[in-house]
Amino acid sequence: MPPTEWKHINTVQKKIRITRIETTQNQRNIYAFDIEQATPIYLTADKTVDLSKIKRAKIYQATLQVYETEFTPELQQRVLESALGDPQRFKAIQTMKASGAKPIKYELTEIKH
Repeated sequence: MPPTEWKHINTVQKKIRITRIETTQNQRNIYAFDIEQATPIYLTADKTVDLSKIKRAKIYQATLQVYETEFTPELQQRVLESALGDPQRFKAIQTMKASGAKPIKYELTEIKH
């Protein structure tokens, strides 16, 4: 499966509350809540961000790089498979696909208290 091509479209500042941090050798993922939009947000963290200093349930000012891509069949399959255990997320992905919206991802590049 070819890698998905993500195109940088914007850099934004968001106030977020951290709900979960997951790290493995290859991944640095953060689950958060966007305070201004009152929605959950999933982030990947740039390797320059020190995740050990980020605490759950705290509110931070975050700088995020925003990327978008096309909904290829491979990406659609991967995203839907990842949402199988979460009916709410699964329905949101199906709605997004049906509306013609492009997938977006966020990368955390800076975080402040």
